[in-house]
Parts: sequence; C-alpha cells; structure tokens
Amino acid sequence: MKKNKTQILKRQAKSKEAAKKKRQIRLVKPSSRFIERPPLVEMDAPKGFIAIPFSQAMMEYAKPLMEKGADDMDGMNKVMELASSLWNLASSKQKNDHEQYPRWLEMATKGAKKILNLDGEERDRFIDEMIERHIHLFPEEMQPPPPSMFMYMRKDVSYLIRPFDYGRIKFKVNEIIPPDEEDMRMLSNIEVLDNYIRRESNYDSYEELAMSIEDECQHLFKKWLIAKGFADNPAEYSHCLDTYVTFIYRYLHDDPVSLKSVPDQYLIEFFEDFLLRKVMCKPFEYLYWPPALKLFYRFLNEKGYMSVNDTAAIVEKLDIIELHFLEILQKRYH
Repeated sequence: MKKNKTQILKRQAKSKEAAKKKRQIRLVKPSSRFIERPPLVEMDAPKGFIAIPFSQAMMEYAKPLMEKGADDMDGMNKVMELASSLWNLASSKQKNDHEQYPRWLEMATKGAKKILNLDGEERDRFIDEMIERHIHLFPEEMQPPPPSMFMYMRKDVSYLIRPFDYGRIKFKVNEIIPPDEEDMRMLSNIEVLDNYIRRESNYDSYEELAMSIEDECQHLFKKWLIAKGFADNPAEYSHCLDTYVTFIYRYLHDDPVSLKSVPDQYLIEFFEDFLLRKVMCKPFEYLYWPPALKLFYRFLNEKGYMSVNDTAAIVEKLDIIELHFLEILQKRYH
C-alpha cells in the first residue's frame, strides 16, 4: 500500500504541473473565447486576506442586505441590484472617482428607500455602513491589478479545520442493493453521455442530458444512502454531487473525462480550483466533498457502472488528494 501511495503521489505531482499549465488558459464555458488566470490556490493574497471570485465577493459583501429579508427570487434580485449599486458607490469612493460617485449615490439612495424601506438618517447611516464594509473587506490598495476576476477579501475570522471524522460513515445495511428501474435509466443516460464525450461531440448536443444526469445522480445517491441505513445526514453528502458532476461533464477539459475515467490532474483541479471557486460555504463544510465522492463511487460500483478495481483506484486517489485538500483549507482559512 505504501508503495502504491508513493507512486500515486509522484503521478499526481506530475499531473499537478500539467494542470497548472493547462489552467493558465481556460475556457469559462464552451466558446471560442479564452481568458488567462492562475488556479485559485496559487493566487498569493496579501497577509490577512483571501483570494475569492468576484461573485463570492459580492455575496459576502451583500450579507447585511440578505439579513434584512428577501422572500423570493424577485426579492433576491432586487436586493442584489441594491448591493451592486452600493458596491459601485463604495468602489468609486475608494478610487476617488468624483464623476461616478454622485450617480451611484443617487441609485443607492433610491434603492434603499424602495427595496429596504429606509429613509432619512436611517437610510444614510446604512449606506455609510455599507461603504465602510466595502473599504474594510476590499481595500483598494490590496486588490490585484486589472483585469482580474478575483478580489482579495480581508479575513476577519480564523478557523481551526480538523480532518473529517470518518466515524460518521456507518451503514446499517452492508448487502449490495442491486439497481432498480430508476438506477438503470440513470446508468443508461451516463453511458450515452460518456459516448458523447469519447466522440468529442459538440457541447450543445449533450448539454441537456448532462444537466439531467446531475439531478439523477444527486437524487439516486441520496436514495441509496437512505436505503443503506446511512447513519449521518444523507443530504450533507448528496448535495456535493451537483458540483462534481458539473465539473466532469459541463466544464471544458483538454482530455476526455467521464465519471468512470478521471485523470489525476482533473481530480486535483477540482479540489484546488473548481470547488473553491464555484461553492461558497463555511470552510469546514468543504470537508464533506472527499468522503461524499468516495461514497458516490461506492454507489456507482454497486449499481454496476464501475468495476471493483476501478472504484478502488479512484478511492485511493481521493484518499491522497484529501490530505492535500485539508492542508489547502487549513492554510486558506487560518
């Protein structure tokens, strides 16, 4: 086993270098437009700051508005519209942009009245607080030079992140649960999708199928956990699949990738870059992804998609990547 782990570590070191080179030019989505960016974990934020995508920066900034209430999607959109006005207002102040500042102040003032029903001194105090929040979290002098899709956000809290407690992974039912009709339909759809990938078909031809498989995998994996008498909360694990299956089938790779065949560099890329960019959660919640994926591959093995040997091989890779991912989280959120 020690020899196998050493060999895997060597392969992953080489794969990491390959992935690093490939991520220097990465498509955001299937199109003809390329952008340059380093992987997230290799962005050296200033001490006391953390590199995050702009979308996550905006969500973090908007938290005080979220707390004031948004009951539905329409309400959420209006809140985010106000947050955008406040962001631009604060940004124009930090940049001493005297031309744009009055325009954004007017929009923020009207939005605070219309969306949050704030007026007078209360409204002005709230706007001032949101400006100060932006200056505190995203000081202009600390930001990466343009153009950049990332922000450096101040870390106000440090987290002690311990290894995942595998004592929580317990089943009441150890017998194999054979695939039922729903499982067979899911497996058939995955095989069809894998064939699209192997033939390097145009993305548009399989996008809808890929999206449906995300839902199927999540639903049937949760159903399997419940049927197996899983001791922990199945939802905490099943929700991890959406991000992973999206990465496998709906994110551009330079090589054919399927659930059955994931080259080392792409597993590394998922944990070092994709997951941290696409999912915004509490730092310790990222720890669910490695055990969730190991359980998912056990599920795929029981249902007949993966062989025993292939399953064992990918779980062994996940074991090693998990240790590296823990180090990333500990460094990132300390």
